[in-house]
Amino acid sequence: MSTPTKERARRPNLDTVYTINDDGSRNFLHPADVHGRWQVRKNIIWGILLAIYVGTPWILIGGRPAVHIDIPGRNAFLFGHTFTNQDFYLMFFLVSGLGFGLFVVTSMLGRIWCGYACPQTVFMEGVFRRIERWIEGPRDARIRRNLGPNTRDKVTRKLVKHAVFLILAYLTAHVFLAYFIPARELVRVVTQPPSAHWAAFLWGLFWTGILYFDYGWFREQTCLIICPYGRAQSAMHDRDTIVIGYDEKRGEPRSKKTQEGGDCIDCFRCVAVCPTGIDIRDGLQMECVGCANCIDACDDIMERTQRPRGLIRYDSQRAFEEGTRRSFFRPRLFLYAALGLAGLLVFGFTVSRRDAFELRVLRSQGLPYQLEPEAIQNVYSLRIQNKRDEPAVFFLRMDVPDSAPASLNVVVPQPRLEVPALGDVRSPIMGRVSRQDWVASFAMTVAVTDSATGHTQTVDVRFRGP
Repeated sequence: MSTPTKERARRPNLDTVYTINDDGSRNFLHPADVHGRWQVRKNIIWGILLAIYVGTPWILIGGRPAVHIDIPGRNAFLFGHTFTNQDFYLMFFLVSGLGFGLFVVTSMLGRIWCGYACPQTVFMEGVFRRIERWIEGPRDARIRRNLGPNTRDKVTRKLVKHAVFLILAYLTAHVFLAYFIPARELVRVVTQPPSAHWAAFLWGLFWTGILYFDYGWFREQTCLIICPYGRAQSAMHDRDTIVIGYDEKRGEPRSKKTQEGGDCIDCFRCVAVCPTGIDIRDGLQMECVGCANCIDACDDIMERTQRPRGLIRYDSQRAFEEGTRRSFFRPRLFLYAALGLAGLLVFGFTVSRRDAFELRVLRSQGLPYQLEPEAIQNVYSLRIQNKRDEPAVFFLRMDVPDSAPASLNVVVPQPRLEVPALGDVRSPIMGRVSRQDWVASFAMTVAVTDSATGHTQTVDVRFRGP
């Protein structure tokens, strides 16, 4: 645990990581509380997102959760649409579309996703950090208490905080599990003995431990070390991207005497409120998550010293350096937007036109044909996968070309197949030709008709022989 001496004596710089001390130990950050217009906006956004994250698994559309990923059944239900394992390729278009959409936002507004919408930020800053302040007090009180001896007050506060963190991690883990186990079923599972649902119990413990470790100890290191987005943002930024920055022309030279130097009085308040421990006055850095804490903190100081707000603000690097701002719309934005739109359009078009069932016809295992004393036999295995969330009936037929041998006899044992919801059924098809009539291989067509929609799928198969 860091000490007040380290936090006050050491200042962030561009050559070291502020969250790691010179001896390699962890420098735990204690961001100060801050108020302002951006905090109000973030709190509103976080409240909405928390309601979405927690409430989505409880919303039913067509009798199914709005979002449910059924791993054992290899199915997914997304806002009334049902997807099977055969539709997994569609995720490429959906993810690429959303990913390039995020690229557009990043190129325009920097890491606004990280500061306002990322679940790590929403839960860490909107829930866990807030509870820590309620239990352990403001920044200075936390630092003094951590430095001091293990008094009853200190131990009690720590125990209460971590007990609450553990409970919240447990609840958050089950919110996550509710996307894989329907929420109402998950409630029933939780109320039963662990021995009845070992898989769900162990996954619940695993994610509880991961989240407790993350929010109770690892914290900002998730953004700095694990998340690749912070490193990738530099490839999407340019001099016209709107980022949080310090107006050096206006602020320098720094002076604690309000009547001398620039507007920056070097109060260190922008660093004290930063959740990743950077000094925004050193310029844009990978560690900045765009949370706007430093903006509200600096604006408060400017008002107290009767100076105009905006010494630290949202603006582009070009505006900070030259005083001018270019248009949002730049070539790279059109490229990102076009690629993202293409992915979403392909996803939407494919989903709207995809078949409600999957048909496959495979040759039976072993030799491609069977020789009998008087005939040649081919055996095929037909598989129908029902992609709908309700039972379906399918009708089978085999279309034979006019050029087929007269002795051809095709047997379809089950011309009518009932397939359960999201299930599949296999059925054999057999063909026999007299050896005397055999000349060369020929093609036949397997046709399967969906009784509900009348849609027919066909697959060509070849009858083979010696």
